[in-house]
Amino acid sequence: MAFEFDADIVFYGGAAGGGKTDLLLGLPLTKQKHSIIFRRQSVQLTGIEERMTSILGTRDGYNSQDGIWRLPQGKVLELGSVKEPGDWIKYQGRAHDFKGFDEITHFTELQFRSLIGWLRTDDPTIRQRVVCAGNPPTEPEGEWVKRFWAPWLEPSHPNPAKPGELRWFVTNEKGEDQEVPGPEPVMVGPDLMTPKSRTFIPSSVNDNLFLLSTGYKATLQSLPEPLRSKMLNGDFNAGSADPAWQVIPTEWVKAAQARWKPRDAKGGMTALGLDPARGGIDKTSAARRHRAWFDELITVPGAVTKDGPTTAGFVTPLVRDGACICVDSIGIGSSALDFIVGLNLLVLAVNRVKAPTKNRHFIVDGDPLLRGR
Repeated sequence: MAFEFDADIVFYGGAAGGGKTDLLLGLPLTKQKHSIIFRRQSVQLTGIEERMTSILGTRDGYNSQDGIWRLPQGKVLELGSVKEPGDWIKYQGRAHDFKGFDEITHFTELQFRSLIGWLRTDDPTIRQRVVCAGNPPTEPEGEWVKRFWAPWLEPSHPNPAKPGELRWFVTNEKGEDQEVPGPEPVMVGPDLMTPKSRTFIPSSVNDNLFLLSTGYKATLQSLPEPLRSKMLNGDFNAGSADPAWQVIPTEWVKAAQARWKPRDAKGGMTALGLDPARGGIDKTSAARRHRAWFDELITVPGAVTKDGPTTAGFVTPLVRDGACICVDSIGIGSSALDFIVGLNLLVLAVNRVKAPTKNRHFIVDGDPLLRGR
């Protein structure tokens, strides 16, 4: 079903043992012309190399130094990795008609969105597609996958989708995903945009006769929870383990988000947090605090805040009641900080690199769940 499906971006995954790697290799072998499959780390590509060797019966045509496999009928498959967050730049401008991601929850959202930006071909007979394979995230860093495929994976989504159902999305003027009714072009600001389709197709070891016959299901049944629910049942809502050095548990953050409600009477603004971005797909974000309550984040694409003056022009109209502007002063934030200081506004430079002073405590005001932690 995932092999034949007519969607621009397919996520095939959930439970272990559904043949995800074979799907990623089968499409470059039979349907595509110039393909690339990514893993987060290069050492993880070994399993893909071995499986392709098993399918072909030979390693002829494979250059392990370049990670390029020249396949029968003139097809080409590259194997790539993006270990560091910014390693996607290595593949900037590299055109492929197929981009595959093995274990998609290991990638950052920025890496994924950047890498699929060069999905293209000059051959009109070749279909362009993105296929992601993976299991439910085991760490909070992979939670973005649930947001990207929210209609299928988020139980609280207001308009849930069935497995294999097509949904269409565009990027709105804020740089955010916006679901639209269908594939027809829509106006987004001054631009006419063509929606891209997505779907999620669940995998299961029960669909794989080869692994069932070797007892792999019993192996999955013996895993500890919540890993068992993730790998055996493909449960995307089973608990994820936080990193050892994470200060505030993710579940506390989610609980605080769930309690948040909008207010008409906001009270005086006491502070405004500013995280500047410059260019790319990153966003400049402003967080407005009114006593113990935070208003909704205001974001703009990094291209809008390309330097100190434009960043100041974004944040200055948001300030009320003489509130202090707390600016991330590292890197590109330093230019914005200098310019805002020159406007004689109350500014505090925030430097996350410096070590805290002795006996400093982190307090989240106004929230009984987090206060004093």
